[in-house]
Amino acid sequence: MNTSKREINTAKNKQAILQCLLKRMHLEPFDVIKITDLCADSAVSHASFYNYFPQKVDILIYYIQLWTVETHWKITVKSKLTGLNAILQMYFDTADICAKQPQLMSEIIALQAKGTTTKSSKPLTVADKLIAYPDYAGIENIELANLRVLLSTNVSQAVSDKELPERSDVNGLVVAFSSVFFSVPIMFNGQPLTEIKSAYEQQFNLIKSGALALYSQP
Repeated sequence: MNTSKREINTAKNKQAILQCLLKRMHLEPFDVIKITDLCADSAVSHASFYNYFPQKVDILIYYIQLWTVETHWKITVKSKLTGLNAILQMYFDTADICAKQPQLMSEIIALQAKGTTTKSSKPLTVADKLIAYPDYAGIENIELANLRVLLSTNVSQAVSDKELPERSDVNGLVVAFSSVFFSVPIMFNGQPLTEIKSAYEQQFNLIKSGALALYSQP
C-alpha cells in the first residue's frame, strides 16, 4: 500500500507525541501532564498537536487503537493462535503492559469506565501502523477491532474447535473474559509481572472450567 510523505510525517509526529506521553506518565499523573510540555518534548507545534489530537485523551485512544492492531497481529500472524490460547496470550501481553506502565492501564480502564466519547478521534492510517510497527510484516493489512470483537471472535472459534461446549453462551463468556481483562490490573496494580500473569491465568482457568461445567450439562 502506498502512503504519502505527508501521511508518514503525520504518523511520525503522532508517535513522537505518544512516546513522550508514555515517558512522562512514569513520572507524573496523566491529568497534570501539559500539552505544552508534550509539544516541547516531541518538537511538534501546538497547531499540529490539536490537528492530530483534539483532546489529550485522544492520545490514549490512539494508543488503544495501536495496541489492538498489534495484539491482533501477534496472535494471528506471528503466533497463529486461535480460540482460548489466543485469549490467554492476550492476557499475558496485557500483563506485560501492566508491569511496565501501571498508570497507563489505570487511565485506560478509567477511560472505559467513563464511557468517554471518541468522536474526535480518527481511525488509524496505514502510515500509523507502519511507523509504529516497522518490523511487523503485513501489519498494514490488520483492520482495527476492539476488545469485544477480539474476544468474541476467539470465543466463537473455541466453540467451533470444541475447546468449549457447543451450547456455550458466547456473549456471556465475552463479558466474563472482558471483566477479567479490566479487573486484574486494578487488583494487582504495581505488582511484579509474574504475579499479574499468574492472576490472569488463574481467572482464565476459572472461566474455562466454569464454562465446561455449566454448558456441558444436557
